Amino acid sequence: MSMRVGRTAVKAVPAAMVLVLLGAVAACSSGGGAATARTTTTTVDVMAGRPHAVTTRQLTLVDTSRPTPEGAGGPAEPSRTIDVWLTLPEVDGPTPLVVFSHGMAGHPRKFEQLARAWAEAGYAVAAPAFPRSNADAPASFGNLYDVPNQPGDVSFVLDQLLAMSADPSSGLAGRFDPARIGAAGLSAGGWTTYRVAVDPTTRDPRIVAAIAMSAPGQLGDGRLTTTTAVPVLVMHGDRDPLVSPASVVATYESLLPPKRMVTLLGAGHAGEFEDAEDALEPKVPGQDALISAVTVAFWDRYLLGDTSADARITAAADQPAIATYEESLR
Repeated sequence: MSMRVGRTAVKAVPAAMVLVLLGAVAACSSGGGAATARTTTTTVDVMAGRPHAVTTRQLTLVDTSRPTPEGAGGPAEPSRTIDVWLTLPEVDGPTPLVVFSHGMAGHPRKFEQLARAWAEAGYAVAAPAFPRSNADAPASFGNLYDVPNQPGDVSFVLDQLLAMSADPSSGLAGRFDPARIGAAGLSAGGWTTYRVAVDPTTRDPRIVAAIAMSAPGQLGDGRLTTTTAVPVLVMHGDRDPLVSPASVVATYESLLPPKRMVTLLGAGHAGEFEDAEDALEPKVPGQDALISAVTVAFWDRYLLGDTSADARITAAADQPAIATYEESLR
């Protein structure tokens, strides 16, 4: 496991969102990324020197512009407090950034191995623990009422991290490339990812590629709209007891190209993506390596623009004994 450092939070000033990480402070406004300026940044060559050494940090963000509603998880709160686990490659210069969203009763600590695989490949990974649905929240598995707020949480996390990256006095100065941002998530976190990356009514335009794992296309009355062409990798188990494989396939079919789907044979809902000690179901041998290889190649293709990664995605995913693969790229 990676060593973690402590975290600190402070109250935000009125009408703004403020964060603290290792003594560095930054503030900016929210709104799905509209208020965060893009800057021209040259990403370092993260493919060179793989695997990179990795460090982890934790920080606490407080969004004073949006409330946490009352529900089974507790009384209403005037703000949203989001703990974020950062897994960072040790490289000099800005790297692509991926925001990973956990599912119901999930937590960033359940996905440290996957985050490490991405960081070793040169991708910074930010994994928020959502206020009501993370495993440490009261009644977390039943708090679906707050999940529609999670796409806004993802955008808020992006706002803050990019503000810190742009602040020379920040402990994260120059760490992230604002033009190379991905989103990924499992289950309800996959729904969150669809909403923030693909759905034109809620999407954050800074996100240029997405990975949806065991993800429903619909949550309650919220049906996904898929009129935006964003590269998406769909991954799911063919024995998922919580999100039917047929519904995953239907959502995949509704997406616009470029899109890819990996069906993990014999896999359930979450175990194939989680750390072994936290896995919901037993792992199928070989699928951990497949997931790491396919997802890294996917990020290489769409966050780095490496067209040679197309062949690596196919080679890694097309393993008839443990997975099936299909794609629609045009």
